[in-house]
Amino acid sequence: MAKKNTINYIGRVIDYEKQAPIRGAKVSLNTDEISLVSYTDLEGIYRFQVNPDKAKDVRGQISVEASGYRPYQYSIWLSSDKKDLGDVRLGDFGGSNTSIASNSSSTSRNNSSSNSNSNLIAIAAIIMIAFFIFVSLSMRNSNRGDDIDDNGNSRRERSDLLNYQTQSLGLL
Repeated sequence: MAKKNTINYIGRVIDYEKQAPIRGAKVSLNTDEISLVSYTDLEGIYRFQVNPDKAKDVRGQISVEASGYRPYQYSIWLSSDKKDLGDVRLGDFGGSNTSIASNSSSTSRNNSSSNSNSNLIAIAAIIMIAFFIFVSLSMRNSNRGDDIDDNGNSRRERSDLLNYQTQSLGLL
């Protein structure tokens, strides 16, 4: 049971591919003043109880070790307002067996946002190419439209018709 004068920090360790909780993972929290160890439960959840005096805007290091996964470490800011430390995803993603933490103030957040930016750039490029093709086809079709009159006759047919009418009237 939690003591009255403690802050309860909580987080979760999950498998990246399966999105399944990883139980029994060792999660360590280290700051200049504290060193705590917790193990994940059946739902992959870990908890740390910290004295409020030792959790006021303190930079810490979280280390995660789980059987079958590479160990992972990331930096975090402890604050009395933010008690959810987020998810740590362990496993193989992006072709390399590494890990990532999310919903936390860690440096790995930058990695996930840069992946999102890469996806946005690719989508923007596809939209620009589609727009260019659309404009090119529209311009191509509009040039053909200048060669056709209201009756559906081409410029050449109009010229032949004008010559025929002129000859018929004896103007040539």
